[in-house]
Amino acid sequence: MRKATLLLGFTILVAGCGTGTPPPTDTVVTGKITLDGVTLTMGEVVFENEAGTLSGRGEIASTGQFRVPSTPLGKVRAAVRTANYAQYAKPQVKDGKPLTIGGRDGTYLAVPKKYEDAKSSGLTFDITPDKVVDIVLTGK
Repeated sequence: MRKATLLLGFTILVAGCGTGTPPPTDTVVTGKITLDGVTLTMGEVVFENEAGTLSGRGEIASTGQFRVPSTPLGKVRAAVRTANYAQYAKPQVKDGKPLTIGGRDGTYLAVPKKYEDAKSSGLTFDITPDKVVDIVLTGK
């Protein structure tokens, strides 16, 4: 009887010791973004996995910094979207200072169309937990 009780206790103990919490599948990515050396101050950054089934997005702040929660871990493609922000473009500057337009700080700057879509942007990154990514775009 004592052996059966010990065996039962050991079985319950082993069964209760699974792998624990599953590993994370996403993370927060932060960084800054420039186009031909000029800091982008309006738009959004999107990271998506290679299959295009998981993605995270975040707005570009007036400082040029971005924060994208829920970015899939591993190899991702990126898009930098500014076209939807064109409505905030006028006027861009008054007395040499960027204006707050439509409740948004920053100055609108269009990026080349290829960057608007992660599939055509050519931007790829290997995302690890709490990754910092500086995105450098060219107007060519």
